[in-house]
Amino acid sequence: MILSPEKFLLRYAKKYWYLFLVGTVLSLILTVMEILPPRLMKTAIDKFLVESTLSSFERLNGIVITAFIILGIRVLSFLVGFASSYVTGYAGSRIVLLMRKDVFSHVISLPYSFFTGIPSGVVTTRIVNDTQNIQEFFSSVVTSVIMDVLLLGAVVVSLVQLSRELFGHVYYLLPLIVISILLFRYFDRRAYRKVRTNLARLNAFLAEHIAGINVTKILNLEKHKEREFSTVATEYYRSLMEQLYVFGVFRPLMDFLYFLGVSLVLWYGARYIANKTLGFGSLYAFVSYLDMFFRPLRDLSEKYDIIQNSMASSEKILNLLKEEPEVIGNPNGPNKISKGRVRFENVWFSYDGKNWVLKDINLDFQPGKLYAIVGETGGGKSTLMSLINGLYIPQKGNIFIDEIPLLEYNLKLVRKQIAAVPQDVLLFSGTILDNIRLFDESIPEERVLEALKRVHALDIIERLPGGVYYEIVERGTTLSAGERQLIALARAVLFDAKIFILDEATSNVDVITETKIQEALEELSKDRTVIMIAHRLSTVKDVDEIVVVHNGRIVEKGNHYELLEKRGFYYNLYKIQFENA
Repeated sequence: MILSPEKFLLRYAKKYWYLFLVGTVLSLILTVMEILPPRLMKTAIDKFLVESTLSSFERLNGIVITAFIILGIRVLSFLVGFASSYVTGYAGSRIVLLMRKDVFSHVISLPYSFFTGIPSGVVTTRIVNDTQNIQEFFSSVVTSVIMDVLLLGAVVVSLVQLSRELFGHVYYLLPLIVISILLFRYFDRRAYRKVRTNLARLNAFLAEHIAGINVTKILNLEKHKEREFSTVATEYYRSLMEQLYVFGVFRPLMDFLYFLGVSLVLWYGARYIANKTLGFGSLYAFVSYLDMFFRPLRDLSEKYDIIQNSMASSEKILNLLKEEPEVIGNPNGPNKISKGRVRFENVWFSYDGKNWVLKDINLDFQPGKLYAIVGETGGGKSTLMSLINGLYIPQKGNIFIDEIPLLEYNLKLVRKQIAAVPQDVLLFSGTILDNIRLFDESIPEERVLEALKRVHALDIIERLPGGVYYEIVERGTTLSAGERQLIALARAVLFDAKIFILDEATSNVDVITETKIQEALEELSKDRTVIMIAHRLSTVKDVDEIVVVHNGRIVEKGNHYELLEKRGFYYNLYKIQFENA
């Protein structure tokens, strides 16, 4: 179902309708309390201050009593205002907490292809910043707007009750106020869009160039990038100034209309007082109510910006929620891989639905053997591996694991048994122990140590301060690439993975670590399916079978020596590498 931003916000607000009802009731009480003091002052002035028939004591006594009543109302108003702010703030916080949970749950259900096509900073902004904008809307605007509407209505009624004649003189200001608000809305919306567009450009520029600061320094591009940043920042500054001009005109215009109204009231009010058709207290109350009428109008610009922000953020969140969740196979299907045989049958795959990256792939990876996939960059090697754990789904053909179609498995549970070790392993904040057992404290430390021993990594990890209790920060950047890969291998062993996929896993490691990884793979391949994607052909000499991929097709298969004898693609790759070595 397609929701508008308004309906989207309403859907969440409905869950806490009772809190907004309480907030509305409190706003009604606050409105009454706001309306009462000018009426009490009118009574104090007309009945006690200017009334000549009363004694000084009676006047003073009446004024003191009125002052204490007004003070009591202000104290109650403070308490009710605090309660109203707390209730609406609590409602806004609960709504945003629920919304953030829903958005995050949806995000982690999205397919891998979604994350390869959108910067991570954009997703973070949706979950953190955009929901914060919505919280401000619920906490600061909803009940505030209700109170403003109630207050404006009550003020108009009070003005008419005090003096129809005076109200008739200021009534003609209302069309000017309405026209001013409509013009402000039009120009502010234009300026706001420019601000948001240029802010997005500025954020994108910073995210890209801070991440690539090493390239900027290596190529000595600091001055050039400073000029680029200056251009982007200046455009943002100009859009902010345009919005500032709009605010700079609107607020003083409201003040001008207010003082114009006060001047008219005083001019005509003085005449009515002289003619004894209006009391001085009524004139004071009329001016007070006029000020009360303009107060929410002065705040309109701020509230309008919050509303625009919230609607824009809601629309962006809605666009994110419209993304289709990942195909996770059959939730009631098998959740365990028994052997680990992987078979491709006439598999075709395209990222964009037009250009085929893999074409008619037929492969059979058996447990107990060590496989390698080689080929030129962009030939489809990594894509081939991404299909095995269901990160991508082929448009044609089928992939079988133990002769069961991949999509008949419960992929959520099966993926732990398909271990993928990328070139750059990402680790989570926590200890090495946490990362290997994936924060499952029911798994004893002894089993973790045994897994490290099986991948020949225990001695390396024990040399670190604290051993398996070494704290990982910054996604594991304090560890070498080889150490991170050994940790990933140990994790796979701990969770009894039946299929191992290593994508260029030994390309960035030292000789000693590479030897340990090779030894671990040889041992693991005795009863598991192990597949290596390799760039350096020196690492695949001893594997059982090498698959050569060229332009998305399988062009050769065999061991190292068989392929060299064929003098085909593999031979040419080997010759190029070792002639340039």
